[in-house]
Amino acid sequence: MGVKFTGFRSRMKFKVIICLFLGLVSHAFAQTKGSIVYAPPSDDFVSIELQEFKGLPRLGVMDNYGARNVNPRGGVRVGGRNSAQLEKSKMVADGRNAFSLLVSLKYVKPFMGDLDKQSLTTVKGNMSKTEANSALLQRFLLSQVAPNLCLNDDCRNAGRGSNEFERLRNYKTFVDKFLEPLLKWSQQVFMNGEWLIYHVSTLNIGGNYDFDRGGYWVYHSLVLNDIFPMRQGVMKRVVFEPLSPYEQALVNKLENPKGAPFFLQMDAQTAEDFKKKGNNRLYLVKKIKLRPLDKELGDPTEPIEFGYSHETPDLEIYTDQGLTEHYRTLLMNDLTLKN
Repeated sequence: MGVKFTGFRSRMKFKVIICLFLGLVSHAFAQTKGSIVYAPPSDDFVSIELQEFKGLPRLGVMDNYGARNVNPRGGVRVGGRNSAQLEKSKMVADGRNAFSLLVSLKYVKPFMGDLDKQSLTTVKGNMSKTEANSALLQRFLLSQVAPNLCLNDDCRNAGRGSNEFERLRNYKTFVDKFLEPLLKWSQQVFMNGEWLIYHVSTLNIGGNYDFDRGGYWVYHSLVLNDIFPMRQGVMKRVVFEPLSPYEQALVNKLENPKGAPFFLQMDAQTAEDFKKKGNNRLYLVKKIKLRPLDKELGDPTEPIEFGYSHETPDLEIYTDQGLTEHYRTLLMNDLTLKN
């Protein structure tokens, strides 16, 4: 899987070549401001485009490119989005979905031996495990993989047809020509066992201000199931697996290891200014390392499990979704936790 950084609209060629992209793939990439593109193995398949932050993929809460402080006479309604922004937002959503499907393909590959490649499996009562797996895999390939990862019409049409004969021919064409390249492409995901990313979440500050302490009580979930879109491919779970002393110390202090309720110091004037502007949330950014857990799936319906740990104790807080306005930095090992 080739990797490069580019703007959303430009597709210029770059001369800078780097040999390794953070353990995810081992192909060349180049960088400009904008997004990270995972190039497909052939023109039959889509390029996968993810948002970028400080040179790494950005996952979790995404930037929806909402117009900020735009003059209405320039053709954009204040607070709305123009066609270019909508296109960027759709491209990011499509990229996340496609990447999630590629990850799913990687981990259902061991069950592909149950896939009936000659006929479409009919769902019925008292199905064998092999038949059930075949039906599930066919539904996944025809309704999700083909329409979202394919560009070639023969590939995209895998689940289509005006009658059962045409649908079967299209399915067999997909299996014969495109399934193996897709499976091979999927194996390049997490090929070194880990993925370094920035995760973004929200801190809600729309509640009551604590005048005695001077700030807000906020909550940060340590279960990051928003990294992969929930409805794309096989279900995926992302759980916190502390490795460093500061991570373990945090977990030891928590009543519930799934989340960290902590106090965010903020002077009253700043809090009032946020409220007047209608800004009731902040954005927490942390650098994490994601790794698949060594757990074999019993069948293709089981969730794929990932663990993550933090690369640094820094929790960076921004006031805007685009992460351009830095508010403050907190340290994970110095949080004021709620008793």
